[in-house]
Amino acid sequence: MVIFIPIKEQSQRVPNKNFRTLGGSPLYERCLLKFKNYKIFVDTDSDALIDSINNNPLLSHVTAYSRSENLKGHDVSVCDLIENFIMNFKLSHETICQLHVTSPFLTELTVSKAILLMKDGYDSVVACNLYQNRLWRKEQYGYCPINHNPCKLEQTQDLPVYYEENSLFYIFNSDNFLKTKLRIGTNPHFYPCSFPENLDIDNEDDWSLCDTLVEGGITK
Repeated sequence: MVIFIPIKEQSQRVPNKNFRTLGGSPLYERCLLKFKNYKIFVDTDSDALIDSINNNPLLSHVTAYSRSENLKGHDVSVCDLIENFIMNFKLSHETICQLHVTSPFLTELTVSKAILLMKDGYDSVVACNLYQNRLWRKEQYGYCPINHNPCKLEQTQDLPVYYEENSLFYIFNSDNFLKTKLRIGTNPHFYPCSFPENLDIDNEDDWSLCDTLVEGGITK
């Protein structure tokens, strides 16, 4: 199995996010060092990041390469980056795990357990959050219950479970991906991750929470 990580130089909602220091290390380095037992490929538009990785002896397991010009920009889908990665490195019958460096508390143990599920016949494994609460959605005519009958009060543990992709990781086969251009196959396993491991830094409040947890010694 190989790990694929896209890293942009510029972040829209959290400036310089991927390069900020959390717990004494830049966010990107924190992730790359954590998965030192895997071969990692980093797709980036940052020449400075490529130089930094190449000059760091602790990151010898990482191959950083420059993103194609036609794939630069905030509107480019990560699936386009994955397709380009598979084609350029001629990966066939390869299990790929796509991560983001913005999930600072994801552990190698969790990923290694998730990978094993691919041997059980699943064609993909997706990190998720589980919800078993009374959920609603807003329509033009008002609010509508999603998973419960307001006229019949049920215990929350008896309600249907909903699965939310949390972007911590996607594990899939390279050949299947090239056929569908999708990270989630027809027989996926949704792998639940709980707090604080499921935290993903998407805005400044997320960053502040993660920084507080690290500074307070609640998590590493």
